[in-house]
Amino acid sequence: MEMLELRAYQASDDLRHIDWRVTARTGQAHTRLYAQENDHQRLLLVDLSNHSYFGTRHTFISTRLIQLAGIIAWRSKQQGDTLSYCLNYGEQEYASNKQSMFPALLHQLQDASRLDNRSAKPNQKSVWSRSLLTSKSHNKNVIILTDKQSWSDEEESSLMQLAKHNAVHWIQVIDSNAYNLPTGQYQMVGQHGIQRVNVSPKTMQQAKAAFFEQNTVMRKKLSAIGIRHQLFDLTESPEKIARYLLSQGALR
Repeated sequence: MEMLELRAYQASDDLRHIDWRVTARTGQAHTRLYAQENDHQRLLLVDLSNHSYFGTRHTFISTRLIQLAGIIAWRSKQQGDTLSYCLNYGEQEYASNKQSMFPALLHQLQDASRLDNRSAKPNQKSVWSRSLLTSKSHNKNVIILTDKQSWSDEEESSLMQLAKHNAVHWIQVIDSNAYNLPTGQYQMVGQHGIQRVNVSPKTMQQAKAAFFEQNTVMRKKLSAIGIRHQLFDLTESPEKIARYLLSQGALR
């Protein structure tokens, strides 16, 4: 194997390739990167429901997931990784495995942030169950960015197939402040326009319990099929989330 470079150790690097002499001399772990290891393949799946275009403060959940997708795409390009992607938002669906499509991906992510996607008729199936890129994916690092917490039996079968042949990371962002609103009447903009919502401690507690009960069920399902679930709050910056994913090996 041809050694391409010597660099600071990253969480996803093979421990067997640590250069102990350089590590001892510098006081920082360094690893040798070989030619065949340089071809890391990543599949990015972004699946935004209408409900993701929501936030109680200054940022929507959809915005944070889109920002993360952009960082992951830039990181993949920076590291020379092979990036394929599938996007699903509003009525739109895009997929590509061509490296020349990087500018198009950024444009599509920008389009995904448009507020009018919230009122669009959503696609019936999740992004991981419709694409040839997912059905034929093998030995890839797969990152799923979505707010969805449930799926059909057919979609679960597709997830199982994806996890069988790839390392899959499921990234979820929630707005915890949604369950801490002061008592009162609020005007909420949803898929069907502006609605008045009465908020009380009881309704907040019921909504929170229902959400996290469903979340627990989802986490158990993902764990059972070998998918690692990462939950972040909307208050966390995209850079902070990306650094954590880097430390966990989801990125390199």
